Amino acid sequence: MNKLSNIDIPNWDAVYQSLSWWKTEQVSNAKVMVVGAGAIGNEVLKNLALLNIGNILIIDFDHIEYSNLSRSVLFREEDCKSKNLKVDIAASRVREINPNVKVMAINGDVMIDVGLGVFRRMDVIIGCLDNRLARLFLNRSSFKTDKVWIDGAIENLIGQVNPYKREVACYECALREAEWEDIQVRLGCADVAMRNISSGRIPTTPISSSIVAAIQVQEALKIIHGYTKQSMVGSSFYYEGMNNLILQLDAEPLKEECDSHDYYEDIIEAPLSNNDTFRDALAWLGKYFQDEKVTIGLDHSIVLKISTQISNKVFEIFKAKPHISEDFLNQYRSNLEEVYFLEEENYVDIGFKFIDYRLADAGIPPLHILQVYQGGKRHFVELSKDESFINFQ
Repeated sequence: MNKLSNIDIPNWDAVYQSLSWWKTEQVSNAKVMVVGAGAIGNEVLKNLALLNIGNILIIDFDHIEYSNLSRSVLFREEDCKSKNLKVDIAASRVREINPNVKVMAINGDVMIDVGLGVFRRMDVIIGCLDNRLARLFLNRSSFKTDKVWIDGAIENLIGQVNPYKREVACYECALREAEWEDIQVRLGCADVAMRNISSGRIPTTPISSSIVAAIQVQEALKIIHGYTKQSMVGSSFYYEGMNNLILQLDAEPLKEECDSHDYYEDIIEAPLSNNDTFRDALAWLGKYFQDEKVTIGLDHSIVLKISTQISNKVFEIFKAKPHISEDFLNQYRSNLEEVYFLEEENYVDIGFKFIDYRLADAGIPPLHILQVYQGGKRHFVELSKDESFINFQ
């Protein structure tokens, strides 16, 4: 027995070592990212904890509500009264289930607050999301860093699990026209809350969540063990509970032209941080490439100038477009008038007038991988000085 204070803790590894295929070291060293801590996320986290997965990263930006309690095994009534964050309570309850497991919680939006270097250091990503835009981002980020991600979805008594892997199966390739229209609406909205808002309360049961999450974690376990041939990648799991129907379907074929197929190879690990200024970053890049004519391409544009519709006032600002919320804009307008973006910037070079701003000020998260253009080529440079940002406890 292991000891934690005066409490006896079972030897979790010993429980599973009797399984002929179990690889204790790989499981205890595994790093799994779980995006979304709602109904499916709760079940996924519970299963990962029971399986003694060594390191679990939880990402969510929401608070616990009473409506979560009927299908979220990790949350309690007192969590709603205190308006606790889902990630904090989920992390705490995972540690209660299995004190051997190390957890890291990010209270934020996976689309703007999580660097690609974080994805790169994971063994597998599990998506427990409720909107297509976030799924699309997860698909693109996982493929850029060559990681498998496993999507789970539920509605009523229906559940579906789709594992996606670069060059095998792709979420974006399978999107239908109506689904793309929904994504385009959200992409066009600057407000983070509006971009991520759910399509409405999805009627479901804890049983559907349990089934979908169980399959997701089982598939993740195969990826961790390296059993890719036995995994479901390239196919889709479909469950319909009213008639007890279970199907395994082939994934949609890949399309030749798809933005998700962008792959970041030959990543340069640079002694740079998102807390460095653009001036410092460009100076290091210039020395590394022996060329002062380097340009940093931004994933999201920086808004530099806005104007109000009625009062016709113009303001200079410096804000990453995805970070611009209605609350932020209210300080510049009156009577809820419309605000227009007059000037935006998508590239930064030595002539950038805000060169002494930090990369973080432009919405670049820690450990991100920058796209750097030099000599007509695109390079991938990781902010590796942010390595300590990943901190499992």
